[in-house]
Amino acid sequence: MLELLSRIRPTRLPWRSCMSLAIQPVQRRPLATQSAGKSTANDLAGFTEWRTVYSLPSIRIVAAFSKLKVYQAVITAAGTPIAFALGNAGQLSTDALAIYAAVGISGLVTLTLASFAAKNLVGFIYVNEQQDLLKLAYVDFWGRRQETLVDTDDLLPSWELGSPSRLRFVSTICLRSDPKQRYKLLNRFGHVSDPHVFEGLFGTD
Repeated sequence: MLELLSRIRPTRLPWRSCMSLAIQPVQRRPLATQSAGKSTANDLAGFTEWRTVYSLPSIRIVAAFSKLKVYQAVITAAGTPIAFALGNAGQLSTDALAIYAAVGISGLVTLTLASFAAKNLVGFIYVNEQQDLLKLAYVDFWGRRQETLVDTDDLLPSWELGSPSRLRFVSTICLRSDPKQRYKLLNRFGHVSDPHVFEGLFGTD
């Protein structure tokens, strides 16, 4: 019995393999900590207190109006085959079918053009406590609320724009980092909560 115990080598004991498996997760933890430490600006913005500088009360109406084109497209696409079927069955006249198609297509085109005009329309502007970071809440082409963070130093003043807006009630927010990206601001129809900060950021018209 003693001879058998002496022949057993420590490397063959099963507890060593269990210990190696238990050590592996511990060795991987620093890697996970390093990757988690690389936080983006959006993650840091969640811990920042924001103060409203500008708000557009009618932004919800604009968003709802932009969403109408989706329902208009669905009704037009679904109702056109039914209208054609009723026309072939003699239940619907040719004039009624033409009116239905014209109203559906013209309404869809009108709503699409209106959505292009309302695209990137700013509804809310927030500023952080240090007043060096802005949060723009705007409406996209589909009428959904989108948010973006903008550094105040990245704002492009209106006098540096080569082609200012021809509409006096519309101001354009441009960025130095991306001049092609523009946001629309209806400063005369919106409510400015802090005129001093607003004028310092965007100037006066």
